[in-house]
Amino acid sequence: MQKNVINYLKMLHWVGLSMLLCGVGLFFFTEMPQQVTGMMLIASLAGLGMVMMSPFPIALFLQWAREQTPDQ
Repeated sequence: MQKNVINYLKMLHWVGLSMLLCGVGLFFFTEMPQQVTGMMLIASLAGLGMVMMSPFPIALFLQWAREQTPDQ
């Protein structure tokens, strides 16, 4: 069960990263940031991308912490 959650979060991480990169690309390489709809699209892509990326590193850390054995 735990591996399924990690795989799901990994997939969300990559989707979020691609959304963030699309937003950054639109911001730097198009004229869209000069229009209100373009601003909204870029902000939405970047914001949702970062939100989708954020749980994966935390889940990896928790998985790593569970696998550690205490030194005796």
